[in-house]
Amino acid sequence: MFDIKEELKKIPNKPGVYIMRDRDNNVLYVGKAVILKNRVKQYFQKNDHIERINQMISKIDHFEYIVTDSEFEALVLECNLIKKYKPKYNVLLKDDKGYPYIEVTLYEKFPRIILARKIEKNGSKYFGPYYSGWTVNTIIATLRKIFPVRMCDKNITGNSKERVCLNYHIGLCSGPCSGNISEEEYSRIIDDVCAFLNGKGENISAKLDIEMHKAAENLNFEIAAKIRDQIKYLDKLKEKQKVATLSVEDFDIAALSKNDVDACVQIFFIRGGKVTGREFFILDGVGQYENSEIMTSFMKQFYSENQFIPAKIYLENEIAEEEHVLLENWLSETSGKKCTILIPQKGEKKKLALMVKENARVTLYNQEQRTNKEVGSDFRILEKLKEILELDNMPFRIEAYDISNTGDSDINASMVVFQNGKPDKKEYKLFKMKEIKSRNDVGSMTETLTRRFNRMNDGDVNFINTPDLILMDGGIGQVNAAKNVLKQFGLEIPVFGMVKDDKHRTRSLLGNNKEFYLSQDLDLWRFVSSIQNEAHRFAVEYNRKLTEKRYKKSVLDDVSGIGNKRRMALLRHFGSLAAIRQASTEDMEKVKGMSKSAAQALYKSLHEGREEQNK
Repeated sequence: MFDIKEELKKIPNKPGVYIMRDRDNNVLYVGKAVILKNRVKQYFQKNDHIERINQMISKIDHFEYIVTDSEFEALVLECNLIKKYKPKYNVLLKDDKGYPYIEVTLYEKFPRIILARKIEKNGSKYFGPYYSGWTVNTIIATLRKIFPVRMCDKNITGNSKERVCLNYHIGLCSGPCSGNISEEEYSRIIDDVCAFLNGKGENISAKLDIEMHKAAENLNFEIAAKIRDQIKYLDKLKEKQKVATLSVEDFDIAALSKNDVDACVQIFFIRGGKVTGREFFILDGVGQYENSEIMTSFMKQFYSENQFIPAKIYLENEIAEEEHVLLENWLSETSGKKCTILIPQKGEKKKLALMVKENARVTLYNQEQRTNKEVGSDFRILEKLKEILELDNMPFRIEAYDISNTGDSDINASMVVFQNGKPDKKEYKLFKMKEIKSRNDVGSMTETLTRRFNRMNDGDVNFINTPDLILMDGGIGQVNAAKNVLKQFGLEIPVFGMVKDDKHRTRSLLGNNKEFYLSQDLDLWRFVSSIQNEAHRFAVEYNRKLTEKRYKKSVLDDVSGIGNKRRMALLRHFGSLAAIRQASTEDMEKVKGMSKSAAQALYKSLHEGREEQNK
């Protein structure tokens, strides 16, 4: 029998890695620590963990640990164990494949250009990584049209006189197997290939342009036409590579974006000052984690898979100082050269970091929309909702409500409808409070639902459908308010509150004296989060319109006898509201369309409040 309290006492005050396991011996979480005893104890003594970690702790049956000589060794071991076990509660990359590179086989007398999945210390030169094999193959195919580099894998020494293949006859190979090109000439071609991949395509274009004109002057029009085509292919290839031009250096730049449930890390690869590729990773269920923790975990996993580590890596968000130093040391050790992690504060790098973050946000949003569409169209999510909320019927029609206000002004509510798991925007409704005059979410919810079901009882076709489930933005107060309204109408409709955490993120469903934490089921968490966010969005948009309308409203609008024509005439005559306030009743009477009574009413309205204040 594993006694956690007793085992905690045995943990040494040394660096190392800890492994949390459940009763079936499945690995729940792998972490590293400078002092194992302190770190592991925190899980069982602190109460301020995020809900996902609390959920993990509730499943821990036993733990184990491995002592190391340093935190650096612990980091390396942690990376390997996360890769091996893929624990549910760690931040995990969905896709841990290596990224493709372009390899120029310089260890051969007559080098080739090939796709490589990993970097080997064999004398080759590598360019990349690129974000897909298709991109690499496209670049290689285009390079072969420009530079007649061999494609075969023959062992060519330079002394052989083999029969040339078809590629030689169609101009895609210079024929080193038959001795048609010397090693020196072939090396110059390879130098041009490497120069281009290093971002120096302009120099090669200029060189080819000179050769083309020289051939034309010598009446070698066939050669000139061939070089012209090479320039054309080169320009197309440069255009594909030329996404953004920065200072001429190699670096990666990464940023992340989160929603209530998931996170997305986007990384751009800058080679020779140009964005040569990018990749994104959707990280499931880590929306509650701190940005620093997510990015640190991403860095460990991504660069343990990618052997090419540039000398500089830029991050949009800060990471913990101790992790920053440790990661730099690990990356430098792994790559065999000094690697620096930088957080740009201004200039072009900062702009690029923000662009990468925006790409992460858009990617996550698009992924969220696709996921919600897939999840919502699958009745299994409704079956899950029915099961965990212990509903009698399937929640085919879900109505969700949210309140929005600007202080004690412009109080409104939204009603959004999800029909068969999908938003039904034709059924959305908005309510501007009539009875509630000050901020009161429970009172506002009571008024909203009373008006909604009054309209249903009156036979209003826009409110005739009865919901199978009502979800309120809020806790027990809003839930009880809704139940009281339903009781008055003799309706038995299940009501649950969509509770948010202290950072305003969807956390749980509350009702029937129970609270279901949504992090236990990611699909259900995403679904409920999408409902809550949609209700909030719809309410806030309407509130914003009301507020804008209120600020645009003139004090002239409230004066009896002053309509649109008189208001516009007054503003044209005096030029501003301040000038109208300074005018006498006689001055106002002179304005076209104004009567004596209207002028007196306006003067009284503009000055009555001020006179009271001056008493």
